[in-house]
Order: sequence, then C-alpha cells, then structure tokens
Amino acid sequence: CKLLDDATLQSSNECPDIPRFASVCIFRATYGNDNVTASARKSFVHSIDGCTYLMRALLKGDQPVQRIFSVVRNVHHLISAAPESIPKMENILETFAADDCSGEIENDSEHKKKYGLLEVLVATLAWALRSDPQFPGNAADRRSDLALEILRSLFAMDAGNPSVPLPSNDIMTQIGMMLCEVLCLSNADMRVYQCKLAVVALLLNAPGEYSGYLVSHDGIKPLVSIMSYQLSLVVVERTANSAEDAAAVVPILLVLRKLCQSNEAVLQIVKDEVFPPELEDSFAEKVAAEMAKMQSEGQSKAKNMAPLDAPRGTVRWKLIRLMTWIDSSVKRSACELLWTLCNEDATEFVLRTGFGNAVYFLGNKGVVNLPA
Repeated sequence: CKLLDDATLQSSNECPDIPRFASVCIFRATYGNDNVTASARKSFVHSIDGCTYLMRALLKGDQPVQRIFSVVRNVHHLISAAPESIPKMENILETFAADDCSGEIENDSEHKKKYGLLEVLVATLAWALRSDPQFPGNAADRRSDLALEILRSLFAMDAGNPSVPLPSNDIMTQIGMMLCEVLCLSNADMRVYQCKLAVVALLLNAPGEYSGYLVSHDGIKPLVSIMSYQLSLVVVERTANSAEDAAAVVPILLVLRKLCQSNEAVLQIVKDEVFPPELEDSFAEKVAAEMAKMQSEGQSKAKNMAPLDAPRGTVRWKLIRLMTWIDSSVKRSACELLWTLCNEDATEFVLRTGFGNAVYFLGNKGVVNLPA
C-alpha cells in the first residue's frame, strides 16, 4: 500500500512503474472467494487502512493510464466483493475534500467541494473519453480499458445498494451525457463496442427520465444498432449455448422495452427501426387481405400462422426467431419487446409475428386459452 501511494516512485523508460505493480499485487492478493483472499480483503479494508492509500492513488493526477486502470480495477473489486468498503471510501474522500476546502469560508456550502466515490469515477471517465488523442486511441492506448472498468464499477454501485448514497441530479446528468457520448461512437473498434455493452448494462437500472434524455441526444438508434448486432450473434452465428445466448441479447432487449414503456418517442423510434415506415403500406395490404380471408372463414381474430411481413435477415425476423428460442429468458424478453412495439394489441401482435410464434406468449397473457 505504501508503494502504491509513494509519490517519489515515477515510472520512466529506465524505471518500472512500481506503484502500478503494487496495485496489481493488491488485486491478486484480494481477488477471489477462498478463505485466504477473503481474509486478505478483509485485512485490506479494515486493518491496514488500504482504502485510504487506494483513494489517494485514485485522486493523484498526472499518472499513466495503466496505473489508473489498475487502481480503478481494485476499486471495482471492492465495490462488488466488499460493499462495506464503499462508505469507508466515501468518508475518506470526504475527509480529503474537507482538507482541500480548509482555507475556504467556513460553512459556505457554495464553496465546498463535493466529491464522493461516484463523482471521482465519473470525472475519471470523462477524462478517459474526452482527452487527446481521440478515444479510443491506438492499439497501445488503455483508456478504453479504463472506461470499461469505470462503467462496470458504476453498474456495481447500483442504486439499490444501501451502502451507496443517492446521486445528485448534476452527477446523473453528467453520467447521462457520457453514456450518450459512448453510444454515439463508431462500432468499428471492438474496444468501443465493449464499452457500449457496459452502457447497456447500466441502463438496466437507469431512472425512467433517462429515456427522454436519450431521445434528445440521439441515443436510441445506437441502442437499436446494438440490438441488431447482438441478435445476429445469436440467431445467425448460433452459439448453441443458452447461457451465452441470454447474456448476449437479454440485456439490450430489456433496456429497449423499459425505455419504450417509459417514453412514447422512444417507442416510435424503436418501432420505426424494427418495422420500417416505408414498408408499412405493403404490410397494410397484406393485413387487409388476411382480414378479408378471416371474415370469409367466419373468424373474428387473426390466426395467420406465420408473420405477414418478416423477410429473412431483417431485425424483425431475428426478433421473431427468438420468440420460440430454447432459453426461456431469451424467449420472454423478445416477446415482451415485440408486444410493447405492437402497443399490447393482440391482433397486431399476431399479424406481425404469426400465431404459431405468438400463441404461447398470448396464453400466458390470458389473451388466448391454451389446452391443459
């Protein structure tokens, strides 16, 4: 810990980055679920005041990205594996802030700095995304690794965790800005795409008002693009592993459904991406023909067994394929999103997806009677 915090140890071409190596050693000593690492982690948090050294290292400016990444990785691990360390880190940062403000007007809240753990992580993320050269940089640039680790740390600091204080509106806005910045980056670099998947995970627990922010900052279409790519991974490339399938598609399906339910503008954008408006006239003609056929047969409800308009390879075709997937979470998530896009209208749902694909889901919804 002392090596991690030693300001006299600066890396150069001739001298190794000793503080980073110290951080790596701390991570390896405390990462794991066995008795030895659990004991080491407990000692780090409670006995040797390791959190103080870690927070000093996190706040230290002008240090290599690799070192900051290693420090943040330790913070992420403690947030996840030792939640009791969160208030300790918050109190340490509060103490540092009080020391920094000691020369300012006493009890003047407008002049007092506010940086807790969340604020420091968000500020570090902003630096990683916005510093030169343009993110994510060349192959040797580790800022993408740093950004990914911070995004995963933010996910671990879930609002439902009683150890985590509720964030201010200002910090929530800052997070929203950076999430949109990440979503609007090109998918050409896989490092960026991994950051986008971490953003999707964060949005699972985002407040409802984030949907409007994403609309106004062009964050919805990139999410649909992520869904399209993840659907291709599962439906086209077929991992044949239900756990991998679920991990690949369920988060983005849940996020889009949640956003659609909370905001009409999101619903319209996503529906237009899945069911393109320029093809709706053709779909309407097929619907009219199907309804005429139903009436001639004396039926009152749509019973087309296959979707009326879902050409192979389209996003809607991939989504419909998931409706009968072997993994129940994948199947349910795809059905729920399509149900939301159809405004929870059973007739539209059947016409767009096919009765054969929709019947089990509609049975669970109580719309149709399933045989015993």
